Amino acid sequence: MPEPSSPSPSDAFVRALTQSQTTLRGYCQASLGHGEEAKEALQRTSIVLFKKSADWDPDTEFLRWAISVAKFEVLGVIRDRQRERHRYVFDSDVVEQMVDDAEHTVASSDYRSEALETCLAKLSAKNRELLSAYYAQGESIQEIATSANRGLSAIKVMLLRLRRRLGECIESQLAKGEVA
Repeated sequence: MPEPSSPSPSDAFVRALTQSQTTLRGYCQASLGHGEEAKEALQRTSIVLFKKSADWDPDTEFLRWAISVAKFEVLGVIRDRQRERHRYVFDSDVVEQMVDDAEHTVASSDYRSEALETCLAKLSAKNRELLSAYYAQGESIQEIATSANRGLSAIKVMLLRLRRRLGECIESQLAKGEVA
């Protein structure tokens, strides 16, 4: 007998879930490591979120709700693995503390990411292109120097200065609480 169909998630829900996937993955990995357990926890979390999509109020912060669901799914994966393999040696209180610490780490990472975006927006287009070529596109310093018709040392110095500038800007943003 087929299951009754549940209402389709709203576009706002799908957008919010899609935008939070990286953070949720990071949370699961911070809690469980980069193995199959983290993938399973992320999958379980996504399933629960979809099933409960009608419960989400679009006027509330999606990520906070999603992380609270992920927390229970991470703990569920740990409980399942303890029963199956008896390979986890931590007491459940220690595991819960580790999961809470991972939640804090992920939230802190989100603020840093927002600060980075704000600081990148303050850079010139030329500097953003240089950073993108090196960090996002994976070009070597030699490739960048050749395409920019600049010396290898000049590119190294520019990257160093930009990293320092971004680091200072991010710390300043976080200290002021000016993250959007």
